[in-house]
Amino acid sequence: MRRQKVVGVALLVTLALGLAGCGAAAKPLSLGEEPATEVRWAETEPAPVPALAPEQVAEEGISAALPEMTERMVVRTADLDLIVPDTEKAMDQIEALAEELGGYVVSLNTYQYQEGVEASITFRVPADSFDTAIERVREIATTVRRESISGQDVTEEYVDLEARLRHLQAKEAQLLEFLDQAEDTEAVMQVYEELSRTQEEIERVRGRMQYLENQTAMATITVSLIPDELAQPLEVRGWNLPGTIRNAVELLLDVLEFTIKSLIYLTIVGLPTVLVIAAFVYALVSLGRWTFRRLRKPKA
Repeated sequence: MRRQKVVGVALLVTLALGLAGCGAAAKPLSLGEEPATEVRWAETEPAPVPALAPEQVAEEGISAALPEMTERMVVRTADLDLIVPDTEKAMDQIEALAEELGGYVVSLNTYQYQEGVEASITFRVPADSFDTAIERVREIATTVRRESISGQDVTEEYVDLEARLRHLQAKEAQLLEFLDQAEDTEAVMQVYEELSRTQEEIERVRGRMQYLENQTAMATITVSLIPDELAQPLEVRGWNLPGTIRNAVELLLDVLEFTIKSLIYLTIVGLPTVLVIAAFVYALVSLGRWTFRRLRKPKA
């Protein structure tokens, strides 16, 4: 039994050394961190796991991935601003072009103005048809106001992900082997937790690789469509300063004339009218008071 314990500990140490070449992507197995934990193994003595130096593992992983990369992986994008005679027609032409080249429209936005309709359309086409799509889009416009084409090389990242995936898969296989051979419950739980983390990391690496494959396989083109009416420059009429001053003075004189006339009318017509109305109201009030006092006067 003591011999089996020694063999189990030796296997754990060997596994930790063999996986050290995984770098930051492969987390060292933590089974050997608790010396008080007793790990028991099956009666059948497992085959020894060969240990690889970190430099050897890294070199083998990258060298195995490089031959598969026959060409660079580049994410290609383009952004164009086009002046078009008819925005609606241009949108239909771009949608038809994307479908013809084996692509699809990602988004389409329109903006309504008094002078016309402006639109922005984003579509994706196979990377092999990227240059053709750009040429066909230019033909739709009367004027190409702005054009920006860029490419992001992700070959190195993809190769690193491939090497990382190989390391993680090797670690997963060894953990599965240990899981089959472990008898102690605590050891089984430790191996299972490490296996779960490794499998989650494998899924993340695969997801990133699939994303890069999709981005490099399909190029993205964004086109802004501007109608001719909105593209016309603003026409500024000539500014006649003396004429503007003369008009302002004439307006001021008109305002003063209206004000003076209003005061004259109020003085000649309004004031007498107000006095007459005031006298009439005063007479009515006085008559009312006199009548009220007569009615309240007691009889002798």
